[in-house]
Amino acid sequence: MVADSDTGNNTFFASPNRSSAEEIERDHSDFVSHKSFIDILGAISGIVLVLNENRQIIYGNEDFVRALGLGSVSEVLGKRPGEALGCIHSGSMEAGCGTSEACAVCGAVNSIVESQNSSEKVIKEARLTTQSGEFQVSWDMMVSASPVSFDGKTFYVLSLNDISHEKRRQSLEKIFFHDILNTAGSLSGLISILKTTNDPQDARKMMEMTDVTSKSLIEEILHHKQIRSAENGDLAVNFDLEKAVDMLKLAVEKIGHHQVAEGKTLGFVDNSGGVIIETDRVLLQRVLVNMLKNALEATPAGKSVNTEVFTIPDKVIFTVQNGSVIPRDAQMQIFQRSFSTKGKGRGLGTYSIKLLTENYLKGKAGFKSNEKEGTVFFIELPVKISV
Repeated sequence: MVADSDTGNNTFFASPNRSSAEEIERDHSDFVSHKSFIDILGAISGIVLVLNENRQIIYGNEDFVRALGLGSVSEVLGKRPGEALGCIHSGSMEAGCGTSEACAVCGAVNSIVESQNSSEKVIKEARLTTQSGEFQVSWDMMVSASPVSFDGKTFYVLSLNDISHEKRRQSLEKIFFHDILNTAGSLSGLISILKTTNDPQDARKMMEMTDVTSKSLIEEILHHKQIRSAENGDLAVNFDLEKAVDMLKLAVEKIGHHQVAEGKTLGFVDNSGGVIIETDRVLLQRVLVNMLKNALEATPAGKSVNTEVFTIPDKVIFTVQNGSVIPRDAQMQIFQRSFSTKGKGRGLGTYSIKLLTENYLKGKAGFKSNEKEGTVFFIELPVKISV
């Protein structure tokens, strides 16, 4: 982290410098006085912003005003894009958007900075998580930043186009063509073997494996249906009283039958004191199983994944730990929808953990990853009754 000598503000990435309110207003007035240029920008589909050298907004088109539900662009003049859009990282540092550690891997900030450095148009994909009331919303955007000279100054035209639907389509195609098709292929193979075996003991074993595989296939499909409903805001939640330790035991039992757990040890520690939580049993199981699956996928055969449930005042915490360490740049993006360390078209596992926990289970999801502890994912849920 560095400190800027002019402002004293700290930054992990882009400059923290800001123009004064008077400079912003003057640039805005000069810019909108050129109607032909404004008309050209207004004809561009999607969000279009004009930024000054300090990445502050001096103009936004009608699509931008409507997307944010503003009365006029004057409400956000002087803000940076992440601040105007409500990015969850924009308030992490005093200097705002572009200066947090997470900003170093943000496609939007990087496109602006690279355009400033190269004086050329730069196009990048960007993943953005914003806060909208009680909910966090994930966006996938195609961002372009282009320098323009205007009245002797250089400004940057920033175009933001929502490609969330395209990224969602790619992700689902990958899931269905890879994960679900593989599971369906395994199921088909088991049925073929079952049809030809004459040994009752082998047949019984094949039937058990067929049952487990078919349930896994159904679970995978239901999982993505739930994510879709959760993103649309119409996921039904059914809260009931559940014993916290029973929820973790059930998740461990479920994942123990999955092929990802083969050759690996699952540790289990109960420090919950028999605490009772009010939660949605199905959604909590989905979250816990995803935490376990992600940890097991990152764990080589012969190694272990450790789980624990314990309490702190008014909260119960579930943790899943494995020995691997997530690279720092990946840590900054781990809960974003289309980001994955497993390749393009994945990335719904950790995203769904945060989505379901924070938007629907009234809890909090997080993680830490370092050489000493490995990687620990956790969720916190409010305690209902302690027995």
